[in-house]
Amino acid sequence: MNQENKWTFAIKEDEFADGDKKPLLIEDHKILLVRINGDFYAISNKCPHMGCPLSKGVLEGYVIKCPCHDWKFDIRNGEFLDATEIKVHVYETSLMEGSVFVNMEGAVK
Repeated sequence: MNQENKWTFAIKEDEFADGDKKPLLIEDHKILLVRINGDFYAISNKCPHMGCPLSKGVLEGYVIKCPCHDWKFDIRNGEFLDATEIKVHVYETSLMEGSVFVNMEGAVK
């Protein structure tokens, strides 16, 4: 892992099944961690529209639907599907020795 980045432990890999989504609080940041096909994705757990928790939304493939107003975001890049200029903050993830880490460099609350 790059030493210039701020990697923070999130969860043990074996505590997180494929297809799961979990809200986490990492360094006072509300993060939604998702595992799909063995890959981990981390995004802000707050919809930019009204601040609703995305963790309460429905996950369909790589798309999370906000539970408040049905806004849909791609968890891979954070883009709102109806207007790609609107985004949810995404965080880089890394798997190392059975643990998932999230890069908190440039984290947005």
